[in-house]
Amino acid sequence: MLNMQKNVGQRSASFYDSRILVVDDAALNRELIISYLESAGFKNLEVATDGNDALKKIESFFPDIMILDLMMPEMDGIQVIKILRKNSKIKHLPIIVQTALSEPEQRIEAWQSGASDVITKPIHRLELLSRIKVQLENSILLQELEDYQTLAQADIDQALEVQKSLLPSPDLIAELGERHNIKIDSLFVPSRFLSGDVWGMLDIGPTQLAVWICDFSGKGIRAALHTFRLHTLIQEFKHCADDPGEIIDALNNRLVTVMPPGQFATLLVGVIDFTANLFTYTSASATHPLIYFPEEKKFIIGDGTGVPLGVVERQSYPLHTMAFPKGASLVLYSDLLWESKAVPGICLDAINLESFAHELNGHGVIQTVRQQVGLLGDPSFSDDLTLIEVARLPQKEINNVSEH
Repeated sequence: MLNMQKNVGQRSASFYDSRILVVDDAALNRELIISYLESAGFKNLEVATDGNDALKKIESFFPDIMILDLMMPEMDGIQVIKILRKNSKIKHLPIIVQTALSEPEQRIEAWQSGASDVITKPIHRLELLSRIKVQLENSILLQELEDYQTLAQADIDQALEVQKSLLPSPDLIAELGERHNIKIDSLFVPSRFLSGDVWGMLDIGPTQLAVWICDFSGKGIRAALHTFRLHTLIQEFKHCADDPGEIIDALNNRLVTVMPPGQFATLLVGVIDFTANLFTYTSASATHPLIYFPEEKKFIIGDGTGVPLGVVERQSYPLHTMAFPKGASLVLYSDLLWESKAVPGICLDAINLESFAHELNGHGVIQTVRQQVGLLGDPSFSDDLTLIEVARLPQKEINNVSEH
């Protein structure tokens, strides 16, 4: 295995400064190719006499392109290509194979092994230089693209961390749990670079807690930008968070003015009243809220209908109530867990809820979903996954967990 101190193919300052390694066991062929390259203006040239010599030279010369003879003693060109293509630092190195073989099978084997191009001996100067120019230009473009992706990914990773900071912090969750004798658990898995989902909580009194979950249409950066906007608006209107109808009206009327045509958001916002044992909420086409009774192994389904936010100004969003006694859990979630079976064995639509409640066997919803997601390794979902579970504890026994 090659042991290189820096990436092979790190781009030279000038096109004609490109490092070219010529590998051929015949001295005459090496000299001929070198003369062609020197006459064209290439300056950084190195030769290797066979496959083993080539692998050694690569470790110190770091070529931008290799011209490789196919038929050589001890280690032929095919073996060299296969070794190089297995190395992550050199797998994109352009390799032009030169061969006198006319049989299509050998040429096909070279392509299948990872050759970038195949040229037939005797080598013609203009053809060789043209093939080198094409491969170097492609390599430069590929390197620029990889550099751009590296920079873009760093920016996206930082943006995702900022976006996660919009969610309730572990300290806030622990504080709310202690104050209201509840256990708050959450699961947040963006489908790609950034998420169009966001959720939050607002403590609005000694016996009340507001909770909301929003899903913007689309994915990626555009949807994520809307989550920042909504979080700002929530803070602006938090003074009316004790009235779900008032805050959803305010949010809708503001989003109508800023959302581009064709884009919208689904939202559910509600208030948990720990004295009245009620969850009062309103919905803008969100998934139906669930009240889960672990001991009874059943779910009660709420109403998630309503016009999405940002579509039509001054819509009517009626209030709904659900009994939420001690020992029960409020479950809010994004539509990935409703519309599809992206997580094996998990689907929260009305048809599957009864059987799912029995499969839970008294365990928490998020506990089960998290286990299933974990079995998938590093899942890539078709949509963002957000799941919130607020469990009312029968006594003062707090164990809050929040996974962002």
